[in-house]
This record gives sequence, C-alpha cells and structure tokens, in this order.
Amino acid sequence: MPSLRGHCEVDVPRGDPPALAAAPAAERLVAALRARDPDAGRAYWALRAWARLVWQPTYASVLGVELAGGVVPLDGLRWQVDADEADVSGFTLPASRFARPLPGPDRALAATQLRTLAATLLASVQTQLPLHPKAARRLLADCVLAALLRARPLTRLTDEAMRALGAEWLALLEATGDSGYLAYDTATGDSRLALDRGVCCLDDRRAGGELCNTCPRLSRAERLRRLGATDLRNSA
Repeated sequence: MPSLRGHCEVDVPRGDPPALAAAPAAERLVAALRARDPDAGRAYWALRAWARLVWQPTYASVLGVELAGGVVPLDGLRWQVDADEADVSGFTLPASRFARPLPGPDRALAATQLRTLAATLLASVQTQLPLHPKAARRLLADCVLAALLRARPLTRLTDEAMRALGAEWLALLEATGDSGYLAYDTATGDSRLALDRGVCCLDDRRAGGELCNTCPRLSRAERLRRLGATDLRNSA
C-alpha cells in the first residue's frame, strides 16, 4: 500500500516533514484543512482531520495481526503532516519499541492499543474543533473493517468468516454495530462484500466533493446499484 508509510524514527527519509505528536499534528492538519477548503465547515474539518490521523495506525495494527502475526507497538507514534496537501504523509515509531520481542497474533492487545490511541487523537482534535465521540468511533470502526477487506486477497476468508472477524474486532474496540459489511452482486453474478459504513465522511461539503458509493446517506438500493456499476466498469 503506497500510501501506508511507516518508518522507525532513526530511518526517516530526508526531506520528509518532521514527525509531530498527536496534539500538534491535529492542530497543523486542521489549520491546513481550513486553508484548503474554507467553505467546507467545521464538521468536515474535524472529521477529515480525525480520519487522516487515525487510518494509518489502524491499518498497520490490523494488517500486522492478520497478515504478519504480530502486534505493531503504537507507543510513541508520531505523524508526518503535509500542510500543502492538508494530509498525513506518514508516521514514525521509535526504533527502540521494536528491540523487544513482539507478542504473537493478539487482536485484543492490538485493539486495546487502538482504543488508547483513539482517545488521545479524539482529545487532540477536540481541542481544535467539536467532534462527536460517536462519529469518531464509527469512523474508526469503518477503518478497521476496510483494513480487513484490504487484507482479504491474502487471507482468502469466506463472507461468513469476514463478518465474524469484523464483529470480533468491533467488539474488542467496544464499537459493536458501528460498522458492517454489505453484500452486493457483481455484473457476472458473483457476490462480494463492501463496507456498510457507519458514518458519512462529509466529503460533499468541500468544493468538488461527492458522496462515495458506500455513503450511509444513500439508500441501500442506491449503494447496491453504484457498487454493481463500479464493478462492471472495473471488469471492462
């Protein structure tokens, strides 16, 4: 995943932006979002900042457990914020955290780390803008289930197993029911899974933004129609 850029702090490539702790990273990112999308509004800036800060450590944690059989240590995590792009370009972790043997494939430990990280990030974003904890929790749940979907070509889990694994992760995150999977039919008649998102990212509030194909603000029928059409285009 080219956009999932993690480094040990002693190996950060030269030219990368300096890594920031949660509070200054949130402040810098919110300021950049305000400048880039001045008309999008406070709700968009807050949710977008939260999403960009939380997705990389979430993916790293989920993929670490499900694909590498270990828990990525999140203590001391810092973010590289690209103010020009109003985005997070990567993250760093202290190299010393990898000096000790990592635990085995422990979803409970990884989920506990994510809950701790999420609490820190939520407080950091809330110092800049209002952000409802339920919206933040649902977006985190969406992110976890998206990471599991991303790993599926390698895990080769059935739909039933995917639903069960997703439910296990959400239970460990105390986010049961905050996200899910939606089955849809492809143009060739196959059944696939997509995210049944728990929260809208509000992308349509910025200039040039739009509702994504799995936006919860769309009717279920419209989401199924869009997903099938997207799959048809991809198979052409």
